[in-house]
Amino acid sequence: MLKALITLLILASLFIPRKYLFFLKKEINMQPVKATHLNFENNKVFISKYKSHCLKALSYYPELENIHIEFREKSIGTTMAARPIVSSFFNLNFERKYEVVFNNDSDCEVPFEDLPEEGQIGILGHELAHILDFEKKSLGQLILIGSFYINAHTIRNYERRIDNITLNRGLGKKLHDAYHYILEDSAASDEYKAFKNFTYLKPQEILEKIKK
Repeated sequence: MLKALITLLILASLFIPRKYLFFLKKEINMQPVKATHLNFENNKVFISKYKSHCLKALSYYPELENIHIEFREKSIGTTMAARPIVSSFFNLNFERKYEVVFNNDSDCEVPFEDLPEEGQIGILGHELAHILDFEKKSLGQLILIGSFYINAHTIRNYERRIDNITLNRGLGKKLHDAYHYILEDSAASDEYKAFKNFTYLKPQEILEKIKK
């Protein structure tokens, strides 16, 4: 009985909203703020060749000014990805760290450099929308998000929600340019294009949402 209760308490603690943990250090504020006079280089680790792109995309997310984000290059399965740095879950100040990864695999279906310039900002904006979403989630909620990626339909629902966050930040046309290039102009395989077409908002859907 005691073991079951302890297990239940541990599981429940995973879903404590982050705003209630921050009383030990500071109150978390993820409300939209004006981007005037913000330092978007604060707590960031950039890749030199992508720094200007990252700063442009960050300007649409003033809430991320003080969030620790490391931009890195690794071999991954898609053009870019954003994820929490797991080791940061265990620090005592409850401040997470995140990484945004650029795929540097020679077999990358759509290298970041191949995207049109505005599309590059759009893709980066999508990844930063992930981080904005992660920051609002408890550890348990992040674990649930990770579980989404074992099912194509839950991936689709989640990624399209992130696309909508990106659009709401004013990055709709840029995201359209990225997705249109990937589906219509890139040398990506039919399988990869089919995955992108199913999982994310379609370019025409984005244009329709912009018009509204």
